[in-house]
Amino acid sequence: MPEEALGIDVGGTKTLAVRIRPDGSIVQRVRVPTPRTGPVELLTLLTGLADRLRTPRTRAVGVALPGLVETATGALRHAPGLSCDDLPVRTLMEEATGLPAHVDNDARAATWAEYRTGAGRGHRDILVITAGTGWGCGAVINERLLTGSQGYAGEVGHLHVDTEGPTCYCGQHGCAEVSASGSAISHRGKTAGYPDGQAVTRAARHGDTRALAVLHTVGTALGHGAAALVDLLDPAIVIVGGGGADAHDLLLAPARTAMHTALTASRRRPGIPPMVTAALGNNAGATGIALLALDQTAPRR
Repeated sequence: MPEEALGIDVGGTKTLAVRIRPDGSIVQRVRVPTPRTGPVELLTLLTGLADRLRTPRTRAVGVALPGLVETATGALRHAPGLSCDDLPVRTLMEEATGLPAHVDNDARAATWAEYRTGAGRGHRDILVITAGTGWGCGAVINERLLTGSQGYAGEVGHLHVDTEGPTCYCGQHGCAEVSASGSAISHRGKTAGYPDGQAVTRAARHGDTRALAVLHTVGTALGHGAAALVDLLDPAIVIVGGGGADAHDLLLAPARTAMHTALTASRRRPGIPPMVTAALGNNAGATGIALLALDQTAPRR
């Protein structure tokens, strides 16, 4: 039987844990609420899920976390809302489970999954934007996951994408976090009279002009942010995931237009990278971190 790995993706409200095979196929999947009360509760959640899913074939465990994760040590330096600053997650997981552990940022984990088994498969250079509760990104450049000197690469939530956008929690206006994310759809949707972002998307699919206007505004901001990242990284493909991507082309069509317009010398480029919806949906983070964990114990040739 093939070796397996566990992947745990900690989200703002829900945590997804999976057991996978080396090809990324999911053998078992568990979803539970995320505690937001401190490090003891978070570690209890992680070790409990690992105990619940592991088998004699389990070779490693991966944990994907929002915020700043120091890749060299596997420590969570800061995660908005989790109250777990400077928590040595990798060390604690290895001590608790007896398994090799890998800890990384959630957007980067999702990027690796899309690169290995999703919409980025077959490309050497990809950009993944996660437009969910917040706004993050990850990139694979020349077949290597971009981490940066400390592991903080991809923290782009405060990139300014809309000069007339709402005020971010950082105090600035028009940050991607609040202008180009799934949360932006919900916020603008409530202002327009919809209960949440899902209602906006449903109404837009039926041609509702107010809902379409919301998605056009958020999509345009998304495209402006994508253009800056494409100028910086020059990927072959741009993949959009997170809750906002559930709107598919209702969001991505205006985003593509804005990206093409904002790209430097777009008319002189022999090709502009396509912008597509992520293939793995909510499974991407957990799958990607499990693959990364397995890669650490059995490097791919």
